[in-house]
Amino acid sequence: MLKSPASWESHFSGIQKRISSSPNAIKLIVFSFIRISLAYTELKRIYELMAIFVKLKLNSADSLLMLYVVMHPPMA
Repeated sequence: MLKSPASWESHFSGIQKRISSSPNAIKLIVFSFIRISLAYTELKRIYELMAIFVKLKLNSADSLLMLYVVMHPPMA
């Protein structure tokens, strides 16, 4: 397991080099999996928030408002 930022950066750099030197078909597959992973993470977050709202017994208008606020934090 990677423990320090320097080892993480060197490992990440190695992965980037391997991807950049791969054929386009491999790049497409890798980036597709990354997009799927990001979408899954976002949907899981929304699902977990909605589960909290159900436990709190918020009505749908309150739930949507809270979801919007959590997903779009105010700019500083």
